[in-house]
Amino acid sequence: MNKVLAISILGMGLTGAVLIISIPLLFKSPIGNMLQMVTGSSTIAFVIFAILALIARRRLDEKSE
Repeated sequence: MNKVLAISILGMGLTGAVLIISIPLLFKSPIGNMLQMVTGSSTIAFVIFAILALIARRRLDEKSE
């Protein structure tokens, strides 16, 4: 369970970094739709990793009590 929590936190960090890099490019983008797809998919991945981290943390708290 600790490994799942660590992987989800690492995934949140990586997808957050992609989001930070890709947001400014949306304003003057030569690529257009591809960048919007990358931004949208990394946003969805970030949300999934965040929910997974919250669930894993709650299960670890319940297990330790």
